[in-house]
Amino acid sequence: MKKSLFARSLAVVSAAVLAVALVVLGLSLSIAEKTYIQSNAEGLDRAAWAAAAFLPPTWSDPSSPAAAAAFCTLAARDAGYRVTLIDASGRVLGDSAAEPVTMDNHADRPEVAEALSGKASWSRRLSATTGKWMLYAAIPLREPDGGTLGGPLSGTLRLALPLPGLMASLGDAKRSMILAALAVALTALAGSFILVRALDRPLILLANHARRLSSGDPPDADPSPIKSLPSELKILEQSLDTMAASLTQKALEAEALGRRFSAILDSAGEAILALDSQLKVIEANPAAHTLLGAEPKSLPGRLLAPMAGCSALADLAERCLAAGIPLTEDLTLYAGSEKTLRVNASLLAGRPSATSAGAATAASQASGIVLAVTDISVLKRLETMRTDFVANVSHELRTPIHLIRGFAETLRQGGQSTEEAARHLEIIERNALRMERIVEDLLSLARLERDPAGWLSMEPCSLEEICRAAFENVKGQADARSVRLESSIPPTLNLTANPGLVEQALTNLLENAVRYSPEGLAVSLEAKAVGDSIELSVKDKGTGIPAPDLQRIFERFYRADKSRDRKSGGTGLGLAIVRHIALAHGGSVRAESWSGEGSVFTVRLPMTGSRKAVIDIPSSRT
Repeated sequence: MKKSLFARSLAVVSAAVLAVALVVLGLSLSIAEKTYIQSNAEGLDRAAWAAAAFLPPTWSDPSSPAAAAAFCTLAARDAGYRVTLIDASGRVLGDSAAEPVTMDNHADRPEVAEALSGKASWSRRLSATTGKWMLYAAIPLREPDGGTLGGPLSGTLRLALPLPGLMASLGDAKRSMILAALAVALTALAGSFILVRALDRPLILLANHARRLSSGDPPDADPSPIKSLPSELKILEQSLDTMAASLTQKALEAEALGRRFSAILDSAGEAILALDSQLKVIEANPAAHTLLGAEPKSLPGRLLAPMAGCSALADLAERCLAAGIPLTEDLTLYAGSEKTLRVNASLLAGRPSATSAGAATAASQASGIVLAVTDISVLKRLETMRTDFVANVSHELRTPIHLIRGFAETLRQGGQSTEEAARHLEIIERNALRMERIVEDLLSLARLERDPAGWLSMEPCSLEEICRAAFENVKGQADARSVRLESSIPPTLNLTANPGLVEQALTNLLENAVRYSPEGLAVSLEAKAVGDSIELSVKDKGTGIPAPDLQRIFERFYRADKSRDRKSGGTGLGLAIVRHIALAHGGSVRAESWSGEGSVFTVRLPMTGSRKAVIDIPSSRT
């Protein structure tokens, strides 16, 4: 009797379903077994590497057998694995499940043999010690510190995990599954459509939910929450939500920490440079870009050594990395201009130690260097100026004090004629006046520096009258040297200033010009309007000022011709006073000089009496 189409179709479908079921079942069991074993083996391998980091230094010392046993017991208790320590010969030094003395040599165990050859390995076999199916993972250990890196092979660390009964009886399970597949094949034909239909929509919704979470949406932002999921899928959904919330929170915390760190770096007055082990810039704050004359955010990714003027910084970073300890030095940087820097170099990672071994360990662990750079150029310059000032004041006052004291003692002894006594008194008076001028000039400088706005009174004044008064002040000195005084002052020029201080500044400049001009030549004073300012220029036809001296002539007590200036009665403070008077008015002063032709000193003052100070650097032409 011929079978009906339905019967044949049913038979074919049943056979196909059964065949597919058997194939899928076989493949699934095989893949599941391999995946399970591989996953557990990798987990054991990672656990072994992690446990090796905590090995005591004396684990392989024959004189300390208890160290290996204690480590195995403690590690097994914390991790839940069986832990075994084996030396390079295969002898068991410690085991968490048995006494080492009762265990034979393990050099022939496949995982141990592989590890003793220098490679991590794992195997699945029946344990001769416990009589159970076990999964083993072994890693090589090397000297000198018992760790996993470094010297010659010293042994192996092995971790073991009992395989569940399901894995031990997989063979029986396969046979049972094949028989069961025959029974469920017919049921699967009828129920597959219903089952797929029932699971299709929840799985799609769950996949969409996972996709939204992976894109960064919070768990509660799902516009169509999943309802009526099977319990298994509900657990998966909850796990996804929990994981997403945790990752989102950690990301927010990391972002906030990064913003705080960036804000601290950006606001730091010190230049901060983070370098990797190759001295390549990892991070640099705005102060570092300014210090090195670099464009904003242009330093990361660049090597430090090739940058202009940074060879000393790179050398310090290399020495710090090699020594493994923080270093602090004062360096000179030539990047656009010469700067004196105080540099603190420290390791980006690692724990520096006072011992050489500790320093070597820190250096090997360091991933880079952090340089904290402070520009101390101004402090160095101020310290130099302070030292020079004390020395100069002492030097300037010493000579008149000695003269006054010497001639006073001579007068006290008596026996001089009236003419001699008068000459001695004249010398005493002259030197006393010199000391008085020095003190008065110092007091003037102190007032100008301390609070020019507090005592400086401004008023509209005629520039022509101020210049006439300055000429009167130096007329006697000019006549004595046969030096002509010439002026070119437009009568319409007026300004808002302190007339007494402007007169003092012009007087100081004219006195200097007369003092250094050859006899019979002229000193001129010119004034002109330049924009909203007035420029006052004093010209002489002396020998000129050398370029190195021209850069410093506005410093206190600095003289281009020291012996000549003292003989002519100068205090060395006149040009410094001129500079501070100009700055107090919000102006500037500059000097120009031509070798053998003379010099020009120019004071520029705002007509409106602004107190915004501007400093001009002197220039020289030869």
